[in-house]
Amino acid sequence: MTFDYGQELARRTAQFAGYSKKMHHRTHEVAHGPCFIIFDDRPPSGEFDEPGLTESAKPALELVMAGFDDAGIASVTVDDDAEIGELPDEGWRQDDSQIRYIQFSFEEHWFCMDLPLPTLYPAEAEQILRRRRGFFYLRDRPEFTLNGEDVDGIDPFRKIYIYGDEESAAEDMAFIFFQVWRFPVDWRFYVTASAFGPGKPRWERGKPIE
Repeated sequence: MTFDYGQELARRTAQFAGYSKKMHHRTHEVAHGPCFIIFDDRPPSGEFDEPGLTESAKPALELVMAGFDDAGIASVTVDDDAEIGELPDEGWRQDDSQIRYIQFSFEEHWFCMDLPLPTLYPAEAEQILRRRRGFFYLRDRPEFTLNGEDVDGIDPFRKIYIYGDEESAAEDMAFIFFQVWRFPVDWRFYVTASAFGPGKPRWERGKPIE
C-alpha cells in the first residue's frame, strides 16, 4: 500500500484537534477550572511535575481577539520579509539531546500554545513567526501572563486561541512538529494531561499516540 503523506498529515492534525476538543470538555465539564496538556517527543521520565503554566485569572476576551482575523480564525501567513522584532538574547535550545514538546493551557474563555525557550533554536522561532500568524514572546505581550506564572528563563513563545478554533491550533502543531522540527508524520508522541492543582483530575500520563 502506497504511503500517502497528505492523508497521514490530515489524520495527525485531526488527532491533535481531537485532544484540544477533549481538553475543552474536561476544563469546563469535569475539572471546572484550568487544565493543561503536553505533547512530548519521547516518554516523560519519573513523576510528572506541572510545567510553568499555572492557574490564571479570567482575562479580557477582547485581548484574545486581537490575534485573530475578521472571521475569528487564527490565520496562516507566508512572509519571508516580515519584521519579526527582537528575539530573546539567551535561554535557547542548546543541542538536539533536549526534549521537544508543545504544551497548552486551557482557561475559561480561551486556550494557549506554549513553546518555552529551550524547545527552540532562534532560526526555528523566526520560521514560525514568518509562516504562522499570532505567535509572540510573552515578554512582548505581558497582558497574557497567566496568574502566578513563573516564566523566568523560559519566556514562553505563545499563541492564543478561542474555543472552536481547535483545528487551527492543530494545524499550528502539525507545522511545528513536522515542518519546523521535521519529525516523521507517523512519529510516536506522548501525551500528559491534567487539571492544575493538588487533588484535581489527572488523565493521560505519557500515553503514546501515533
